[in-house]
Amino acid sequence: MFKALYLFLTLLAFPAMSSSSEKINLEEYINSFSWNKRVVLLITEESDAKLIMETDGFFKRNRCENEIRNLEYIRIVGDDVNNYVIADKYDSKYGIWLIGYDGGDKFYTTDASLLKEIHDIIDKMPIRQIEMAEQNKKCY
Repeated sequence: MFKALYLFLTLLAFPAMSSSSEKINLEEYINSFSWNKRVVLLITEESDAKLIMETDGFFKRNRCENEIRNLEYIRIVGDDVNNYVIADKYDSKYGIWLIGYDGGDKFYTTDASLLKEIHDIIDKMPIRQIEMAEQNKKCY
């Protein structure tokens, strides 16, 4: 209950923060999803239209599959990076990260190859195995 309330209040604060001069601490934002969501983080330049289109398209096409795997999409493109305090591990790096419930980086790629296997990668994770055994939701 506390985590849900914290997440709700955190999400309410971010729109207000983005309209002010304060920057969002990316690591804290990612950690706000800990143990509730897995995160797919995209950081890239606007000039990488192919990667942006592939990633956005993946999340549109696979909405149900991503939802049952508790995936949250954080998209930082071009000048959006100026709205964040970027941790050293992401600073000056472009690509896609899969971040687990524990906040740890599980996979990183500079291209869209992760998207082709992300569901399989997640489905092999021990916590996901438990989720699948308990989950009745299917995507058609």
